[in-house]
Amino acid sequence: MVVRSDDGMDELSTTSKNQICMLKNNMITKMTLDPQKIGLQKGNISDIQISSKEDAIKSFVTVLNDSANKTKIEITALNAAGGLIVSDMADSFTDAVELALDTIHSGKAFDKLENFVKNCGDIEKLEGAKKL
Repeated sequence: MVVRSDDGMDELSTTSKNQICMLKNNMITKMTLDPQKIGLQKGNISDIQISSKEDAIKSFVTVLNDSANKTKIEITALNAAGGLIVSDMADSFTDAVELALDTIHSGKAFDKLENFVKNCGDIEKLEGAKKL
């Protein structure tokens, strides 16, 4: 799957429609995805702008612990949905977005991050990032 949002981002976005080209079962499919038609709110680019490393870390953590703004959460879910479709874990963007949002809202996404950091990283750094 290759994607580009109509506003020029190299990822799926809720700020505009998205152009998608997907290779599956030896067939190339091109489509336009309007996030609003699958139940997502139209976002603003200003809602996702990052200006520093600390902002990026805070944004990442707050999306996964479900405390970020709606645009950040929904763009993350939309991009995760693309991965779920490519990996055959979902058949449609509607189903895949629902699964991704449920994973974030239920706390499972942050639990996975926390577990990963406990096993492979420095849990104190994650605790510090939660305070940013």
